[in-house]
Amino acid sequence: MTTQEIIQAMPKTEVHLHLEGTISPETLWALASRNKVKLPVRDLAELRGMYVFEDFDKFIKVWLMMCSCLKTEGDYIGMVDGYVGECRRQNIRYAEVHFSPYNHEKFGMGAVKAFDTVTKRLIEAENAGGPVTRIIADIPSEAAPESGAFTAEFLESQENPLIVAIGLGGPEKGFPRAPFAPWFERARRAGYPAVAHAGETGGADHVHEAVLALKARRIQHGVRAVEDEAVLRLLAEREVCCDVALTSNACLTPFTDLRTHPIRRMIDAGVPVTLSTDDPPFFGTDLVREYRRAHEEVGLSMDQLWRINLNGLRFGLADGSSRVLVVFTLSIGTSILGVVLLLWYLRRRRRRILFLPNFGVL
Repeated sequence: MTTQEIIQAMPKTEVHLHLEGTISPETLWALASRNKVKLPVRDLAELRGMYVFEDFDKFIKVWLMMCSCLKTEGDYIGMVDGYVGECRRQNIRYAEVHFSPYNHEKFGMGAVKAFDTVTKRLIEAENAGGPVTRIIADIPSEAAPESGAFTAEFLESQENPLIVAIGLGGPEKGFPRAPFAPWFERARRAGYPAVAHAGETGGADHVHEAVLALKARRIQHGVRAVEDEAVLRLLAEREVCCDVALTSNACLTPFTDLRTHPIRRMIDAGVPVTLSTDDPPFFGTDLVREYRRAHEEVGLSMDQLWRINLNGLRFGLADGSSRVLVVFTLSIGTSILGVVLLLWYLRRRRRRILFLPNFGVL
């Protein structure tokens, strides 16, 4: 098999993916037309042109425009079905998706109804063969403080079986991470661990705040931690995983050349990382392409890619039994490739067992 074929067939995990960010320009155009939402473009070609990003400000404008087009139960079901189809096409077995209650309360059909609709459809997909998906309820930073208080109250009042964490998304410029701590503390008291976007358009200080003030167990992006060796050491010592999105970084961060992307420095410093797409159609990518770029442009070995893939489970937030099931399907399940890759990995590591913290030995 070629490297491309191995990457395509490899059972994969993805833990930094915005569910709303899986909507393509074509789907957005159809949503706007159906729901009579006026877009600032004349046709689909112009809309596709808006999906080219030079900075985060333009990105967030398109993002909010997209959220305003989700109006009906059918819209949300269609979004989930599109996401599930992409997971199955790419053999993604486990994913954690970011989804913002506040935005769907403000722009959509209401947070509770949106989450109920999405959750029901995701459970149906899991029961029909996967993927296994869990949800991170994000605070959009640009709408704070209202969005923070709303999200904390939402988590305190809900018993959604798929929500596994509180998160923090949106712009970093002008929004330091530490002021969000009271809402994160409320979520923790309600039983939810924390993750947070930091170190994408903000500096290493944002990563530091996310770890210490928000007590984040994972950081989405985190790449600018390399600007401060002390922050790199903090991530490594506390085993805080950074969910890196290479193509997104090439569009929205200073790291436009993947040959010098800091993911290698992070790995060398002992920081655990995963690979994800962030918002795939926004950046013209998918997870297969992210792995291919990590191998061909960044220079990561297939051994490193397999370990990065397993980090999605090692640092995933689903309950232990769910992750054990996914470990089983990744290594044994329906794909013989999983067995081949696992044995290859163990042989390379010269180990007879694979220990993944928090959910035992395979």
